[in-house]
Amino acid sequence: MTSAPSRMDRRHAIGRKLREWRFKRDLSQVEVARAAEITQASLSNYETGKRDMPLSTFLGVAAALDVGIGDLLDVPEIVVVRDSRIGLAMARLVQHPELADSLTAPALGEAAS
Repeated sequence: MTSAPSRMDRRHAIGRKLREWRFKRDLSQVEVARAAEITQASLSNYETGKRDMPLSTFLGVAAALDVGIGDLLDVPEIVVVRDSRIGLAMARLVQHPELADSLTAPALGEAAS
């Protein structure tokens, strides 16, 4: 029985995928970082697995690389259709992360109705 990958293993795996896709797209760290609105140093830290990446940053980097999040996570079952309502909502959250603060889970009573 194999154990689940550690947090550090996952960070390194995602970082390798980011770098791999950046090379496939023939983009520099500076170009991707600018498009994702982060610093080049931050992108470098994510690619080397030195830092955890916030979800909003992950989505921004995926968009800058023009790659699906499933491809970066090695989970092909994840499908995000960019022109769908969910895709547009995610793009808006990436552009305005402060909007996530207003999201709340419905109360248990509301979920049952």
